[in-house]
Amino acid sequence: MIKAVTSAHRWFADLKTGKARSVKQLAENVGVDKGDVSRILRLAFLAPDIVEAILDGRHPVDLTAYRLKRIHTLPYDWQAQRGLLGFT
Repeated sequence: MIKAVTSAHRWFADLKTGKARSVKQLAENVGVDKGDVSRILRLAFLAPDIVEAILDGRHPVDLTAYRLKRIHTLPYDWQAQRGLLGFT
């Protein structure tokens, strides 16, 4: 899960700075399927306290990398994220 979150932030930075011009190009650059890049990129928008909990290993036991990547609509609202992911 840590790898997914750190990849999300690194990949988002690559898009933001123009190192990669699209998700397709980013996927080619890192050698990952475009769909996987899209799923992982969402994690760059997790609430800071959720990221900290993941990095510290204090996240809910049922919150796995697989589950994080399969959430189709990750709310941008941090309180809604906390509720969805079991932090409340």
